[in-house]
Amino acid sequence: MTENYYRHIISVLPKYDLEDYPPELFMRFAEHGALLRRDWPWCRELSEEMFLSWVLCPRVNNEELSDCRELFYKELAPRVKDLSLTEAILEANRWCAENVTYRSTDIRTASALSVYESGCGRCGEESMFAVNALRSIGVAARQVYAPWWSHCDDNHAWVEAYDGNSWRFLGACEPEPRPDLGWFLPAAGRAMLCHAKCFVGDNEDWERLLPGEDLREVDLREGVAYISVTQRYAKVRPFTVHITDAAGNSLTGAIVEYYVLNEGLLRKIAERTTDSGGKAVMSLGLGSLWVTARQGNMSAEFLVNTAETGTVELSLPQRDSVPASFDFLPPEGSSVKPLALSEPERLKRQKALNRAKELYDSHHPGGGSVPKKPRLWPWERFPAGEVPELWQDGSAHDTSGPVGKLTLCRGQGKGAVGLMRWKEGWWAVTMPPGTEAELPAGKYRLITSVRLPSGAQLGRLTDFTLAPDEPTELAVSFRKASPNDLLQKLPLPDPGFSFRGPALLCWIDPGAEPTEHLLNELKAFGEFPCPIHFICRQPKAAFGPGITPHPWEEYAAETMARRLFQEPGHLPLAVLADKEGCARFVSAGYNVGLIELAAELCGLIK
Repeated sequence: MTENYYRHIISVLPKYDLEDYPPELFMRFAEHGALLRRDWPWCRELSEEMFLSWVLCPRVNNEELSDCRELFYKELAPRVKDLSLTEAILEANRWCAENVTYRSTDIRTASALSVYESGCGRCGEESMFAVNALRSIGVAARQVYAPWWSHCDDNHAWVEAYDGNSWRFLGACEPEPRPDLGWFLPAAGRAMLCHAKCFVGDNEDWERLLPGEDLREVDLREGVAYISVTQRYAKVRPFTVHITDAAGNSLTGAIVEYYVLNEGLLRKIAERTTDSGGKAVMSLGLGSLWVTARQGNMSAEFLVNTAETGTVELSLPQRDSVPASFDFLPPEGSSVKPLALSEPERLKRQKALNRAKELYDSHHPGGGSVPKKPRLWPWERFPAGEVPELWQDGSAHDTSGPVGKLTLCRGQGKGAVGLMRWKEGWWAVTMPPGTEAELPAGKYRLITSVRLPSGAQLGRLTDFTLAPDEPTELAVSFRKASPNDLLQKLPLPDPGFSFRGPALLCWIDPGAEPTEHLLNELKAFGEFPCPIHFICRQPKAAFGPGITPHPWEEYAAETMARRLFQEPGHLPLAVLADKEGCARFVSAGYNVGLIELAAELCGLIK
């Protein structure tokens, strides 16, 4: 059995793993897998394919591999051996929270062992660590990624674990009293794509390693099966891209790439290859999408809103120019909402969080440290132009060939600025405004975007060709939003008190600098056009006329921030609510002129 497991492992892992790691490491994974299959009932009950793909496999994503499973098993096995499978999943995540917390780090993904030893990692590292912890006790688990959000400039990763009947989701290192809870659920409901990765290698019968998956939602690239699970979190529709040549003939084998606008850059979220009918089909969220297609030296691109149409046809080569100004719209959201926590569940959740913090502080008195990262960046590890997709970061790192000089001047306005280079797809180039650089000659695109509170973006692009030894100068410019553009409509969760809209609800921290700026603005403004409610930890009646104080309720404050797509604790949190109980404008952190703007918007919603 162990030998068979070893052979399976080396057959599905990327070939680079077999060069970078000793065979003994893979044999230890095989031995541990055999132990789990023999001794743990919930692992024995898995189909062979589920076990091979989601328990035995050493790799979760593009992390550095480490011999971690036996260590995690020794920590977890005594805690979960007498629990049901569902309770074991929850208990394993509590253990994860006791040992690892979130900290932003660079894009190189540390090993699970390094994350454990350091005590922190970004969400991609936390979820990779949690998946390894679950697999160490025989639980089928996988990482789910939203490669890039469409409604905000970020992305996220979390965990799915199989409870014997279905996949259940959880936030890595974020203990909850039951599965299918997570702060990210409203955000995932606005995703264009969420996917999981399964390593299948060059196996001709790779489909058998994905029992229960809809193969129409799976794409195989470089030995990795990308499984779309978007429909579990968001509203989706089948979206078809039909590629033809200039004569209208369908093109087989054309590469279709799908991008969203994030941080002023076209960020790739998926790739497909057209079938014999010239079509690429996949389910996607309902929002704007930038689609490119290429075959040989021919290419074309198109901006489409999948909420409005399920089909787009592109002819190679490109006939029409792309718009210089465009609106990029995120999905509106999903009807998938978890049941609210009962009072006993709230108490259980808070108890678990308090215990996790106490134990974490005892393990890492200094608050943890940045985990030890792989020594080389991916573009240093692989030859230029040969970085496997698994380790690509969406940036252009190949600097070979003739160069041209680009000067990027600062402009008026505020927003995101991104520079892209075309080389078999769009690749990001790091170059902030106010700088100049020598870059490889070729086709480039300058993009600016203004993010609205609704998550929509006002985009502008400039295409240009950078010629060898020929200076090019560009100035950054942004589109301007109107007051109506700043309004949105998001249902409010229970704030913990009653109010009548329109009203301005503010979660504040008096004495802290950001809140004091808001209070000073409010004092200087005079009479505000609607009632104001202040929520703080030490409410007082002396805030002034027209202001009603309320005590702080942690769960309500966190839920409010998450549902409105803001970071909890980023104060002041100001919410302009209408009479229907919907948030029409949201601001987190202090922004100059916030009170004046909120007053102006109040006049628009009355």
